[in-house]
Amino acid sequence: MSFISIIIPVYNVEAYLEECVESVLAQTFKDVEILLINDGSTDTSGYLCEDIALTDSRIKVFHKLNGGLSSARNYGMDRASGKYIIFLDSDDYWEKSDALFLLVEKVEKENLDVVRGEYVDVDGVGNRLKTPDLSAEKLKDKVFGSYEMVKDVINGRFFSWLFLFRRSAIENLRFDESRKFQEDIDFAIRVFSKNQRCGYLPVQFYAYRQRENSIMSTPRISNLENSFSLCDVFHEYAYKVEDKRLTPYYLYRGIMMYYWTLETVASDLYISQYKVIEKELSLKQLRCKVHKWIEKVPEAHFPIHLYVSPHIGVLLFRLRWWGGRVLRTLKMK
Repeated sequence: MSFISIIIPVYNVEAYLEECVESVLAQTFKDVEILLINDGSTDTSGYLCEDIALTDSRIKVFHKLNGGLSSARNYGMDRASGKYIIFLDSDDYWEKSDALFLLVEKVEKENLDVVRGEYVDVDGVGNRLKTPDLSAEKLKDKVFGSYEMVKDVINGRFFSWLFLFRRSAIENLRFDESRKFQEDIDFAIRVFSKNQRCGYLPVQFYAYRQRENSIMSTPRISNLENSFSLCDVFHEYAYKVEDKRLTPYYLYRGIMMYYWTLETVASDLYISQYKVIEKELSLKQLRCKVHKWIEKVPEAHFPIHLYVSPHIGVLLFRLRWWGGRVLRTLKMK
């Protein structure tokens, strides 16, 4: 049994896989097992997994039919033997060789269920694009619960690969394999509905690669459907949380998921498909349902987009962007 199980789903990443695994092998903390889950790759990634495994006995390779990221992560979780679990996407890598040591030191010293680190955005060749702020740094020396983790640390950035989880803390919880988009949010909602013993490490160890052909940049109505459906997940778990301080927060997030996803619908990526999206995703009914939830969060203030039809809401987003472009043009002149 290894101390940490590192689960790396692999799908068509032949250009990045070796750099990813090398960043793990370079870690100063060595008591790990590395699970490469080849999720039906159609390029040479599967063969690369086998070649890389020959270089280190801690690497275990599994080949499965393509089922998506959630399916691959669950496959790895079912086969993990470590006391702790951490995820790493195969087109990303760890920047710091002492990342695991620092995470383990904190989680063991403070007897935590979960500890979270931070990330930096990089481009296809590893150049830094931006460095997210460390606004939760005030919590670095504290032990806190799920409420503080969701509200102050995660704060909308739900990436599963930033967490070191105690395997016993997540028990049989798994990713929803029907989701192909924003599965991390769904997973976090359910993980932190239980009051976990949490810690925060303000160390930017994870290099998150921004790729032009990523799922985020490819217009798919199914992505919007997954995103809108999180309204219901937040609303459902608002009444299941152990720490009741999360109830109004989850309710607020459930309402705002409609707003944030509608903003995506209004973007240049999707606007040409609006009529199809409105019909297929039943946006009018969804808006009415979400609007009814507002009275459950009387202390919150919501944008006007939640009080008008989806079509008007989309027009308001477009007008705001158009006005912003005009102002920027005038300033340039």
